[in-house]
Amino acid sequence: MMDVSHPPVLSPSNIGSFAYLTVKDRLPVILTRVIDYLYRERISLGLKYGEAAQEGCKEVVSRLSQMKNEMQTNKDFQLLWSPQPNNPYDDSEIWNQQFESYVSTYGVSPKWFAASWLYAECYMYARIHEALYLCDPLRDFDPFEEQKQKSLVDSQIAVEALTDKVSSICSALSSHTQDQLKQHVLKFFEVSLWGNKCDLSISSGGECCQAEDVFSSLEKLRSNIIVNDSNMLWQLLISLPEDQRDIALVLDNAGFELISDLCLMTILMEAGLTTSLTLYPKTRPWFVSDALEKDLRWTVDKLRSNSGSGGQIATKWSSYLSDGRWKICNSKFWTTGYDYAEMSKLSPDLYSQLSKASLIIFKGDLNYRKLTGDLEWPTDTKFEYALQDFRPTPLLAVRTAKGGPVVGLLPGQSKTISSVDRDWNINGDYGMIQLCTFS
Repeated sequence: MMDVSHPPVLSPSNIGSFAYLTVKDRLPVILTRVIDYLYRERISLGLKYGEAAQEGCKEVVSRLSQMKNEMQTNKDFQLLWSPQPNNPYDDSEIWNQQFESYVSTYGVSPKWFAASWLYAECYMYARIHEALYLCDPLRDFDPFEEQKQKSLVDSQIAVEALTDKVSSICSALSSHTQDQLKQHVLKFFEVSLWGNKCDLSISSGGECCQAEDVFSSLEKLRSNIIVNDSNMLWQLLISLPEDQRDIALVLDNAGFELISDLCLMTILMEAGLTTSLTLYPKTRPWFVSDALEKDLRWTVDKLRSNSGSGGQIATKWSSYLSDGRWKICNSKFWTTGYDYAEMSKLSPDLYSQLSKASLIIFKGDLNYRKLTGDLEWPTDTKFEYALQDFRPTPLLAVRTAKGGPVVGLLPGQSKTISSVDRDWNINGDYGMIQLCTFS
């Protein structure tokens, strides 16, 4: 275990901070959108899931409205109902253990504006899941699914441009020099990075899509990559033995970001830089646009139905999944309120599985927050130091900064950026491709 002295956690108790504004403004808006959606669509949901679902919508709305009131009046958190029979991803016991641990440590129950930002924000989504799970007809209903699917449809132009590019590169791979291949691969990592801007939780559930061909902006955006370990990443990829090119990808958002991630993985597969891929989605509706397994499969099927390059590339994805080169692995740990330094203790099987990968890629801001403990690290803290006890295998964080910790900057770098953009760390305009090899 590393000897790491911890800075304070990011907390909504810090009035005016992004954490405070999240609990004060963003989370109530997201809850209100879910409440309004369930009330507005209760009749259509009744037709789809049965009459009991229509009545159940009222129960779910009541529970969510109660939670919204608790949040806005800074009430105590509540224990989750447990257990959830026949749910292999029931984590209510883990949530209740975290509640009891908090009470044991602080002598009081956690409150919305007193608990850590990570705990509070994750807890809201656990309660949304609970409210739906307690209504039998809506147990598997995703109140964010329609938004996620619309986000992809609205990104059609960007998706077509991206799949055209993938198809073109893959058809000419045999003629590329290693330097040409490097340029293609690193550009696709940048596409995956900027795809992370399409985050419905940051827009509080408002519309969010990729409207343009992202390739046309890569050169202009490159100066906004504040930590860029691309060259080190390339050296790692080409140094992997042929029988040890197994990548784990911990997904973030559905929609255009998921497409950009799968396109990147296609390039790596077709170039022989990766021989197998394990995809880790979420097991329940999470942070509005986070990808579930059914979102992933819907995305593949949706693109397969298209003509042109999109259909061709999605057919590759389907083949990868059917022949086992791509695997989907679900774990309830991803939807707990714990950071990843706790994984080896709370989910040793998942930690062991990840440790066998040649490289783990973590997408997005929430994964970065959990990697770094959501602590107020000085921005020049070494990335490896901020990871604390999470040291499974070489890992790569690919994220746009949206309010969480930022580490690994040069001394004085954040001050320089702040002089140009005071809100640089919350608007997603700055990105990080950050590698840790633990060497």
